[in-house]
Amino acid sequence: MSNSFALVGCGKAGLSLSLVLKGLGWHVEACWSRTAESASHGSEWLGCPVREIPKGLPAGIPLILAVPEGFIPEVERKVARQDPHLKGRIVIHLSGALPARILNHCRLGGAKVGSFHPIMTLPDPLTGARRLKGATFALEGRPEAMRFMQSMAEAISGRYFILSPRGKTLYHAAAVTASNHLVALIRESQEMLLLAGVDPAMVEPAFEALVRGTVENLYASGTTQAMTGPIERGDRDTIEAHLRILKRWPKRDHLYRALALKALEISRRRHPERAEAYRILEKLLD
Repeated sequence: MSNSFALVGCGKAGLSLSLVLKGLGWHVEACWSRTAESASHGSEWLGCPVREIPKGLPAGIPLILAVPEGFIPEVERKVARQDPHLKGRIVIHLSGALPARILNHCRLGGAKVGSFHPIMTLPDPLTGARRLKGATFALEGRPEAMRFMQSMAEAISGRYFILSPRGKTLYHAAAVTASNHLVALIRESQEMLLLAGVDPAMVEPAFEALVRGTVENLYASGTTQAMTGPIERGDRDTIEAHLRILKRWPKRDHLYRALALKALEISRRRHPERAEAYRILEKLLD
């Protein structure tokens, strides 16, 4: 399996992935981007020539499309039109939301297509390359592309799973829930602190140790054992008090109830002996 590739798109994701692979001995054949400035930036980072891909790209060199999702159809159509060696070439994109079949023109031209999504936030190329060494990767696509993507994932961290095309969108919704929605949830808790009269200067750091400790417990012992608090204890009085105060903010009340019901589902697995207390809580929350 080739350990060379060419990169289209010199943004944070493309450079992060290319840098970590380059550090592992992989060869970047060439890079290209929509603007000359971006392409030059990528060339400096990766020590490779700028080339208007796919023009002049040798046969057999895999092509990684690291462009924003909205530009993938346009770029892959260009590759399909201009690549004289498209048949048999591996072409993959890095989108978490889109399946490999978005590369349909390349596929119809004989390319072996796939999607390779790093499950990691990549704020800049250096930080991103470092974080990718501990990341898990979501892979989906044709068998020939899959072998290439597996070799990348094995080289970087050894952690990956394979998706079916039907599972791709739900997978991405799960990733958004784990990352973006977590940020939104923490912000919601900070706004509740403000409403409770907490000094604004204390709102951001107030729950930092609590959140870090919760995440550490979750990954040390699993979601079931990490669940604590009034739901897990079956504390009806406390939950009733929460619901009374939250009536003033219907959207917050709705969010609290939805999350509390999920916490109740987890708690039932941990404490089947508390079935009656949990039944009462469910009736209260639903």
